[in-house]
Amino acid sequence: MKNNINLFATTRKNLALYNSKMLIIFLLLFNVVISSFLFINMYTEQKVVLFDIAKQEIKELIINKAGTQNGDRNNVPVSNINNVQGVFLTYYLDTNRELIIMDEFSPELRESILGKVENWNPDKMETKYEKIQLSNDESLYLLIASQNIYENGVLKGTIYVGKDITFLRSMFIHFLFILLGISLFFLIVALIVGQIMTKRAMKPIINSYTLQTEFIANASHELRTPLSVLKAGIEVIEFEEGKKFSSFSKSVLSDLKEEIRSTTQLVNNLLFLIRSDSGEQATVVESFDLLELMQQTLRSFGHISEAKKIKLKLQMQNPLIVCTEKEKVKQLLYILIDNAIKYTPNGGQVSVSYKLKSDSQNEQLYIEVKDTGIGISKELLERIFDRFYRVDKSRSRNSGSSGLGLSIGKFIVESLNGTIEVSSTLNKGSKFTIIIPLLKTN
Repeated sequence: MKNNINLFATTRKNLALYNSKMLIIFLLLFNVVISSFLFINMYTEQKVVLFDIAKQEIKELIINKAGTQNGDRNNVPVSNINNVQGVFLTYYLDTNRELIIMDEFSPELRESILGKVENWNPDKMETKYEKIQLSNDESLYLLIASQNIYENGVLKGTIYVGKDITFLRSMFIHFLFILLGISLFFLIVALIVGQIMTKRAMKPIINSYTLQTEFIANASHELRTPLSVLKAGIEVIEFEEGKKFSSFSKSVLSDLKEEIRSTTQLVNNLLFLIRSDSGEQATVVESFDLLELMQQTLRSFGHISEAKKIKLKLQMQNPLIVCTEKEKVKQLLYILIDNAIKYTPNGGQVSVSYKLKSDSQNEQLYIEVKDTGIGISKELLERIFDRFYRVDKSRSRNSGSSGLGLSIGKFIVESLNGTIEVSSTLNKGSKFTIIIPLLKTN
């Protein structure tokens, strides 16, 4: 449990982080969709153009009897490939796989291109995307269309039409970088704006929380005085006039004392939570005898345990000097023992034990509070440390439980840099184990 400042700071941070994740996912999806749409559109457009050119070349081949009249086109002058737009090559391979060149702008790449299409002779028009490595360590990217040519059902050869798309590919890559840059810019702007808006949105929540805690603190302080007066008054009446009261009147006085005790405990718990949330808890470390503290705490529950015929048992009788925050350990013991007695039926047992484990690095104090009470089901174990949560609401109301004890106990353990563990079986009882690191004593 953290104080309210850290709590709101953590909430604001988590909210901003969640919004950032959603924004990044949205931008990634946006980039993928736009890039995919652009790529598919560009590829489809170039494929359609290439198909049209290939169909036109096929018609020309058929008219000229498989292109034999175009053999003189082998000597077409070579152009600079970096400046060429449109068709880059048109090759025709007959059934003997002999090459007839119809268009070619770079003869020095002929072998590389033929190696790419050597075993490619589709019956239907198909396209391939091929990369050709140039001698100057640059790359040429071609989109090549191919189709077998038949005449009267007889295969005559295969035509290959290639288009240089290096420039288009470069434009597409530049577009992706620009798109990513714009997305990154908007992401940074959105994160900054999101931080500002989150901070503004948290202000009324923080103000409301502050007003609420101030009200509870003031009300709790105001209630402590009349409760103390009522308790003192009842004790005076019980001392001076107790012998004259009937058994019914004595029972009423006893109930009043118990209600005042429960209400006082609730007020103290509320004040403790407010101080812990605001970080006002003082830290006082001292050496003390744990056995003496436990005996004193158990004596304070003597009248309650006797009324329910519950046996309180301290299993250890050896003095143990420990160095930690005594008041927090005392309050922790009170909470756990009080909780055990509340949920243990008449005639049950509550036992307390402790042990010390040490090594060259540190010392750890183990405190165990075990009861034979109603127990807790496994699915509810994770919630018992939540504020105002009560496992059995009907019994809790009857026993005066507010659902704050264990949440305060967990806070105390965490403030001591310790841990709290619980194991329980329904109708058999529960066991709470506290592990607290100790400071070295001189």
